[in-house]
Amino acid sequence: MSYGYPGIQTSFIPSKAPVERTTIDADPYLCVRYDVEQEQIQPLRLVAALVGGPLVVYAASQLPPARSTLRMATTVTGLAMTAWTFWVWSKADREMRTLP
Repeated sequence: MSYGYPGIQTSFIPSKAPVERTTIDADPYLCVRYDVEQEQIQPLRLVAALVGGPLVVYAASQLPPARSTLRMATTVTGLAMTAWTFWVWSKADREMRTLP
């Protein structure tokens, strides 16, 4: 079954840990196989952090001063998007550097 996320398996491996390092069929997995994570997911996270978030902040700066609440909320959203996606990218990168 495909969930629209590249490399996803239909296997469910219960874990109480926030990140479970494991292997399936001798391939290391974070949430998906490491190669899928590195080639498809991680680049998307970097684009979101380095382009998407700053673009939202720029869009906020183009709002009229009379829309100060929307301007502030959009700026915070762009900054949060940048921070969150870069944090997730770095956490996944760090985790994948440690082999299971």
